[in-house]
Parts: sequence; structure tokens; C-alpha cells
Amino acid sequence: MSGRYDGASALDNIKQVSAGHAAKRSSYGSAPGGYVWLKPRMLRAMKSLARDGYSFRVTSMAGASHSRTSRHYAGIAFDVDYINGLKVGYGNPYWRKFLQRCRELGATETLGPGDRGHSTHIHAAWPR
Repeated sequence: MSGRYDGASALDNIKQVSAGHAAKRSSYGSAPGGYVWLKPRMLRAMKSLARDGYSFRVTSMAGASHSRTSRHYAGIAFDVDYINGLKVGYGNPYWRKFLQRCRELGATETLGPGDRGHSTHIHAAWPR
């Protein structure tokens, strides 16, 4: 999380989509700005993870600054920094199974501790 508030937080994105609007993308750093529809397959996966008993904090969906080609900007990726009340990292016993479950739910890009830039969070993204 960047510490910036621009109306494109994960919570903002969920509220926007719940109200029937597209999700706002950030427009700082490499973020393109504008809006994107969050894809149902990703949202269904998030719901399935919760039904599976995971509690998790989503830090980014369409907002924040990621690489220019990030799937976040296509509405098909989310980042998580806490799973079952514990910070994501090697000490969290849940992150590996959580990422495996994301793959089972169709995610084709899954990154976490051990992957460059993902030591404190996981990233799950679905195909374009």
C-alpha cells in the first residue's frame, strides 16, 4: 500500500462495483487512471476463498501503482497482506495453501514470499 488515498482502494473498488459502477484505477506512478470492470471470475474466487474459511485483507484490486502491464489494471488481480489474522510472510502457515487454492480457482499468476517484490503479500491474477 502506498499510503495515498485516491478513491481507488480495494474497499472503494468493491463499493463502486457493488453500486453498479466500474472500479476506479489509480493515476499515479505507472497506474493508467480511468476505470475498469472487475471480472466476475476473480470476484467469485474471492468469495470461494472466504467460503473455504479464509479471512484475508485485500490491499489492491484496480488501484495503486503496479507494473504498466499489470493485470490489476484489467480487473483480474488482487493483492493480500493478511491471511487469517497473520501478516503474509514465511511465518504465516496459510499463505501457501491460499495461493494453491487461488490456482485451483483459475489464477494463472500467483506470487508470494520467495518471489521478487512479494515477501510481505501475495498476488493472484486470472488470465486476460
